[in-house]
Amino acid sequence: MPAHVRSGDTVIVTAGSDKGRTGTVLKVIPKKSQVVVQGLNTRTKHLKPSQTNPQGGVITKEMPIHISNVSPVVDGRATRVRFTVKPDGSKVRVAARGGQELGAVHGPRDGAAAKPARAAQTKTTKKKTTKKKAASKSAKKAPAKPAKKASTRTSKKKTAKK
Repeated sequence: MPAHVRSGDTVIVTAGSDKGRTGTVLKVIPKKSQVVVQGLNTRTKHLKPSQTNPQGGVITKEMPIHISNVSPVVDGRATRVRFTVKPDGSKVRVAARGGQELGAVHGPRDGAAAKPARAAQTKTTKKKTTKKKAASKSAKKAPAKPAKKASTRTSKKKTAKK
């Protein structure tokens, strides 16, 4: 499922220590459902001197924010995002507040009008089953006979010690 924000969007933070602040999305991390917003959620990091940075020092770095804690900005206010499919088959993100188009998810699809016809056709056809599947279905329907229990007691011979 596509995310409601993309890199380059202007977003507002809706929860957390930076609540109410706005910024531009620099990076989207879909595997962790996080975004990095320019100038927000900054942390200071102390660097040891190294070959690449001989002086070392203290840097400030933007850290990721969970994607559910940001919303796109339309007219200075946060908005939810709807996904609509146009008649040509392209899918776009639309702001729920005002209906402004936020960007395209994908372009026009070939044969967009042919999809409903194919879907209706597949619903009417019956599935064919093979002999193996039919045999396994009939085996599942028949009740299994309970197996006889083996005796749990075993005889132990006592040996006399001499």
